[in-house]
Amino acid sequence: MKHIARDPNARERVEFNDFGDPVGEGSVKLSSYLGPLVWEHVPVTFDDWRKISEEVKIVLWKFVQARFELDEEYQKNVVLRQMGCLWRASKSRLVTQIRCKATNQERMNLRPKNVNPVEWRKFVKCKTSPAFKAVSDKYKERRSKQIPHTCSRRGMVRLEEDMKQESGGVSKVSRLKVWVKSRTKKDQTPVNMIAAEKFAAELVDSGANSNSTNLSVDPLSVLLGPDNPGHLMAMGRNIGKTKLACFQVKKLFMAEMEEKQLGLMHHVNELQSEIARMKRQVKTQLLQEQSVNKRAQPKCVLVDWSGSDEDVAEGRVISSEPEDFVNDIPLGPLAVKVLVETAIKSDAFLWRPATGMCIVEQAVGEMIAWPANKCIISDQTMYSEDIPLRNPTAYSVNKCKLLSPWTTTDEVVAEGHWQCQEPKALVDRLPVGPNAVKVFVDVVHEPDTFLWRPRPEMTYLRDSVK
Repeated sequence: MKHIARDPNARERVEFNDFGDPVGEGSVKLSSYLGPLVWEHVPVTFDDWRKISEEVKIVLWKFVQARFELDEEYQKNVVLRQMGCLWRASKSRLVTQIRCKATNQERMNLRPKNVNPVEWRKFVKCKTSPAFKAVSDKYKERRSKQIPHTCSRRGMVRLEEDMKQESGGVSKVSRLKVWVKSRTKKDQTPVNMIAAEKFAAELVDSGANSNSTNLSVDPLSVLLGPDNPGHLMAMGRNIGKTKLACFQVKKLFMAEMEEKQLGLMHHVNELQSEIARMKRQVKTQLLQEQSVNKRAQPKCVLVDWSGSDEDVAEGRVISSEPEDFVNDIPLGPLAVKVLVETAIKSDAFLWRPATGMCIVEQAVGEMIAWPANKCIISDQTMYSEDIPLRNPTAYSVNKCKLLSPWTTTDEVVAEGHWQCQEPKALVDRLPVGPNAVKVFVDVVHEPDTFLWRPRPEMTYLRDSVK
């Protein structure tokens, strides 16, 4: 309570057990906070907690949320139920004090601040009447036949959690053990003679390790008789047979789901490890295969594609299949897939730049695409044709016609207007490079023409018109 009062902006965390009851250190602070709160906002002159208006319940819940991390609907129900128990207990203690006073003035001195004198006199008159005394005596007689517990404000739920911690963190403690512990004093003696009679050693020992879910054969039911259908002994507030059965089914289902989840995670981890292994194996194979099969991957020299005819790099030809991929983009016609080994002209622009790889120096050890007619290899029979690469030709200041780079004829495949010829100009965040033009396509004549620099979302000329 001191911590809560010291920092009004801090919210305490409250843990809940499998049955939805608050446990742990946060539950102690919650219980200490709820008592004064409900005593202040709900007068004792109310006849029944269940008749409290929804407005009052909302106000109480907002106060609780301001100090504790409670946001779920089931948590709201648990807290309101606990406030009702605390309100009835404080009201009962107040009525006992009223009946012990001899004079009206002494009874008036017990009036809470949130109750006016008129309502207080009516309340005192009702609680001191012969009719109320008869009802009170009737319930007193019933309670005298019960075995009182020694849990005080800790309750059965927190007592069970403490017993689990003392037992080394076991997941379950039998109801019989909890009941016996709750009826035992600090000096380890029974709370009264009735409890002593119930503490039969053979019953305690036989039921200590029982995990049966059948309440009819539960050791505590055998000891004390059948449970009330609406309330189970040593199980906390409002835990009945139906609710317990629902929680048991839920727990079993969650255990099965967790087991399946662990199995799926294990399979996913195995698949990820296998994929990583395969990727490493492929990359290693590509890097080492050049010494194993030089005929399939001949050495080559890459000539500057922009027209200077300078040697810019050395490497090995990996593939010339148009369906092959380079940096997740199809290779396309009249191009080769090359593994760059040595950079001769480090600042030469790549034919098809990629993210983080625009010049030859950055492509060493990587796969790139290069024009087939600009790749000189030792095995000339592999690429016998020498097809020149054509660049778009402008016919006016802005308008231009685009010729196919893949044929020797001057076939017009599209029309548009060019923007600039600067090598550093960006197209899709990549530099255009030398001897290239940045063009906006207006009309497409040959939609199936493969682009010079394709992308995953734009491979053919038809994809360039939106």
